[in-house]
Amino acid sequence: MSKKATSQHVTHLLNACESCNPAVTRYPTPLAQNPPQMTPEEKIALIADRFRDIMIALGLDLDDESLAKTPKRVAKMYVDELFSGLDSTKFPEIELLEEQCTSEVGHHSLIITKCSFTSLCEHHFVPMYGTAFVGYLPNSKVIGLSKIHRLVQFFSKRPQLQERLTAQIADSLALLLGHENVAVSLSAQHSCVMMRGCRDENGRTSTSYFSGEFKKDAALREEFFRGIERQIYTS
Repeated sequence: MSKKATSQHVTHLLNACESCNPAVTRYPTPLAQNPPQMTPEEKIALIADRFRDIMIALGLDLDDESLAKTPKRVAKMYVDELFSGLDSTKFPEIELLEEQCTSEVGHHSLIITKCSFTSLCEHHFVPMYGTAFVGYLPNSKVIGLSKIHRLVQFFSKRPQLQERLTAQIADSLALLLGHENVAVSLSAQHSCVMMRGCRDENGRTSTSYFSGEFKKDAALREEFFRGIERQIYTS
């Protein structure tokens, strides 16, 4: 498949039904069915007003020079950065390339990419952060390494559950590749555990998602986890 053809393949997926859309995945974020139609500027203005009310309720002095611009800072951060992944039109441009390393016996390399991420827990709207390991069997097509980082970042920039984030990354990659031979493992620390409740500053949560050959083949899963260990110990 040519570079132009693979680009058209991705565009077709983005325009297809939601269940086949790699920007939505088969594990969609819970969104309102009829959200208000607002420009980014209107969203920022509304959120700033509401956040100003929160600060007033907490007894803060918004006439203080240090706090006066905080409501707008927070609102702009929410819309433009932390929750930018809620806008499906910001899904990264991804092109599929032909794999060049298939052997005569049909062996395909296992590709594993290590990505850092920061997201916000949807229960408390405080950060969770950690590392995503994304693996797949090329099956004649590969995705540029930087694009996998962008894929992880896109789904991280929204209120999240770690389990859903893991599944969304894996499912989006599978839809882009056109096959299910994908494995994703996330390890993260949650500020809602570190700052409140049990206040465990060393707690860490791991989640994994396997599909296709990774779900069927224990040896392949073991190879995936060995690859993760190598990346951890050599970083």
